[in-house]
Amino acid sequence: MRIHFVGIGGIGMSSLALHSRLIGEEVYGSDIYESEQTEILRKLGVKIFIGHNYNNWLYPDIVVHTPAVHSDNPEIIRARSNGIRVVSRFEFLYDILNNGKTQFAVTGSDGKTTTTAMLAHCLKVLGEDPTVFLGGIHRSLEFGNYRPGKGPYVYELDESQPEFSRFSPDYMIITNARGDHLENYSGDRQLYRDCFRSVVMSTRKSVVTFSEDENTSDLGTWTFGKSINSTCRLIDRNRNGLFQFAKIEINGKEYNLTLKVPGEHNILNAMAVITLLWSAGHEVEKVLKALEDFTGTYRRFTVTVIDEKRKVYMIDDYAHTPDEIKSLLSTTREVFPSQKRVVIFQPHRYSRLMREDGNFAKALKDADEIYITEVYSAFEQTIPQISSKVIADGLVSYGKKAQYVADADLLIENFQLQENTIYLFVGAGDIIRISQKFAKMHAKK
Repeated sequence: MRIHFVGIGGIGMSSLALHSRLIGEEVYGSDIYESEQTEILRKLGVKIFIGHNYNNWLYPDIVVHTPAVHSDNPEIIRARSNGIRVVSRFEFLYDILNNGKTQFAVTGSDGKTTTTAMLAHCLKVLGEDPTVFLGGIHRSLEFGNYRPGKGPYVYELDESQPEFSRFSPDYMIITNARGDHLENYSGDRQLYRDCFRSVVMSTRKSVVTFSEDENTSDLGTWTFGKSINSTCRLIDRNRNGLFQFAKIEINGKEYNLTLKVPGEHNILNAMAVITLLWSAGHEVEKVLKALEDFTGTYRRFTVTVIDEKRKVYMIDDYAHTPDEIKSLLSTTREVFPSQKRVVIFQPHRYSRLMREDGNFAKALKDADEIYITEVYSAFEQTIPQISSKVIADGLVSYGKKAQYVADADLLIENFQLQENTIYLFVGAGDIIRISQKFAKMHAKK
């Protein structure tokens, strides 16, 4: 079969293209940018067109598209005019998974990429040889966001579209359901909750949910959290730099959990994995041992030393919701308690900025100095009345040193490095380009 992927370089799409190529299908596609993922695919002999064009056409049997492109995309128009089947990324993944193998899914608003990576890591250590589809990059996977295997499927189930409710995994973790992407549910919170309920009803064996989540805590077969009623309960937590140590209780028995990734949110992610694998029959002690070796996912608290002598560091992080930003700043304070925190934040999507109203300013006010760039649209139409300046204005009203910056390149070129300072580059868009430039500029000195 010959498959045309529209948006082949996206993190979710590229994992599907890799899987298809490695099982022997003919694969090609298009994207608007070159990326690390397009480079990996090219090395496997995949033809990639840069830009979307009616002539990007090698007579496919099926066309797969990312949710980011619309029906007026010229390649989709050509497919439909030629009578070629057009399917979404969700439909294509659903068809791959539907072959009788055991499925482990992780969904939810925040934390699903790291939790999926933890789950995949544990199953590898436990000898399960999983096939993994990840919504981020983890260096332990052969292709960063994809790993071929002969065992169960482990995949990140993106809840950004209602289509996720069609899936029927055997085991599932819901990290939380905080209403991100509500615009794709027509702003209807009841529909949003119903979609989570539907996928839970379709899950064949067990579901693990966060006991403090207002939308899904009651949906789980088992729960994790701080609540006394949690199946897996956090009793105590201590930290030392990037390491942290927790005492947890599961099914009435206490255990010690050690992680070398920081932040309470990562302890909770690990507890979700422990609970799920315990429910699947794995020994808790072996899961805890596997987690000791887990390293962080790329752009989730990725630390770069800029000037060790002057105690200047840089952190790259994908945080793009208010809750994720709060967790990031709290974790930074734990790991670097005496350093000043300077944040360069790129908001992601106009719809999210509009929905969250003043919540970004509230989340960022714990930083010492904040710079807000223009919104990364992620293919959304510009909303004229929405500007990221509103975040900077909100922060100033809290008495913070904050500024809107139209040109992030110019900002970092004029930065005077401050001693004893952490520079955090935060967002889900292309802020990584700015952080890489920042690191390169100062590496030369």
